[in-house]
Amino acid sequence: GAAVAAAPAGGAAAPLLDKGHGKARDWTKHEKNRKMRMEGEGKIGGWLGALCYMVLGFMKEILFTIVPQKNVVLTNDRIGLTRSAMFLFIFIIIHAVGNLHVFLGPDDFNGYGYFYVRLYWTGFGLQANIVEEYILLAALLHVFVALKRTWDISINYTVASGKLNLAISGITLLTFMTIHLFQFRFGDTEQFGPYFVRPPPYYINFWGIPSLNLFWTDDTSVPPVGVRDIYALEFQIFQNKLWSYFYIAAVVVFMIHYCIGWKKVTPVLGVPKGHIKRVEIIGYIIGIAMGLVYISFPLYVMATKPFAGYEVEIQNAGRVGA
Repeated sequence: GAAVAAAPAGGAAAPLLDKGHGKARDWTKHEKNRKMRMEGEGKIGGWLGALCYMVLGFMKEILFTIVPQKNVVLTNDRIGLTRSAMFLFIFIIIHAVGNLHVFLGPDDFNGYGYFYVRLYWTGFGLQANIVEEYILLAALLHVFVALKRTWDISINYTVASGKLNLAISGITLLTFMTIHLFQFRFGDTEQFGPYFVRPPPYYINFWGIPSLNLFWTDDTSVPPVGVRDIYALEFQIFQNKLWSYFYIAAVVVFMIHYCIGWKKVTPVLGVPKGHIKRVEIIGYIIGIAMGLVYISFPLYVMATKPFAGYEVEIQNAGRVGA
């Protein structure tokens, strides 16, 4: 019979599996197809595709705020401004959802406030948790880069040009946030005395999820803990109509600031061009919805009376709502 062909010689330099006959893979077609998709609607079309690409782009930018790609240098580069804005907006959403617990009464709302206090061990010895500290850093980055960009790019424009809209609304919001922090984060709750809650042993009351009572438990085996009565503080502040209208006006400024900024952010999310308009609209809807959630808090307080809570028997006599 015919002789069997000799196997190719081996050696340290020979590939283990030579599938491509020694040729490097050509990525030109891949890149061309990707470029064509990015000029259109990508792999997912319609509103669902716009939402998917928006979320993916948003999460990527948020990740880059946590895992920096280069050394921190204060410049007028928009990247730092954009990424810090995205992180702050995620906080605004979480904060809005958390504040919805005011509708559930003092047990859950004060328990929600105490939930963050229980995380102070993450704050490197400060009277704050690591999330609050990171938010402060993101806010400072956002403010400093925004001011530098305004000084370098827009300072010579007039107010009527519209180029200073973000700067003016941003300074207004910075003023509001400073007042807001002193009113609520550092507000005087000692005047009400402690509000007693039974904190869930594992931070969240998993048994209370169906009823949304996440931050307190009625389990009598858990000893009550005296916490800041931020529920009473919110009612005290927002029952003053002047403060309520000031708060509502500031939220309206936030919605304007957000919508102007969102239009600038959308093109840098890596969204296919065919989805950009839809992503803009989705972003506007989310921002306005968040604004309306925040506006609902002072409106609710002005329209109702404080609730005494579910565990009145463990409270001090004479507290607000009792």
